[in-house]
Amino acid sequence: MAVSPHPLSALSIDETNLARDIVLDCHPGNVLYFRQILLHEPPKDEVLSFLEFEHSGTVSRDTPRPQRLAKIQYDLITKGNKIPQSQESIIDLRLKTRVGHNIVATGYRASLTM
Repeated sequence: MAVSPHPLSALSIDETNLARDIVLDCHPGNVLYFRQILLHEPPKDEVLSFLEFEHSGTVSRDTPRPQRLAKIQYDLITKGNKIPQSQESIIDLRLKTRVGHNIVATGYRASLTM
């Protein structure tokens, strides 16, 4: 078993690709434009618990770690509709599943435009 990355480390390329693939599987046959894929930081209390182990020098493979989550912001273009719909998903990288999903109201703009 590989050691999990530090809870606050940026996503690796493999984690980013996994998160992307899970979101693509959630929208088969549609066009997606990915705006951002980044670490969704764990709750503060879980990070503090891990940091106590880290600062005491007792981190091991068995040390409890917060869930590794990815936050993905993307536009979805469905068949027959040329107007993109901004969406956001939270992916649990350990369970390899989407654990959160939000459709951004059409009155709002995406947070990042390239």
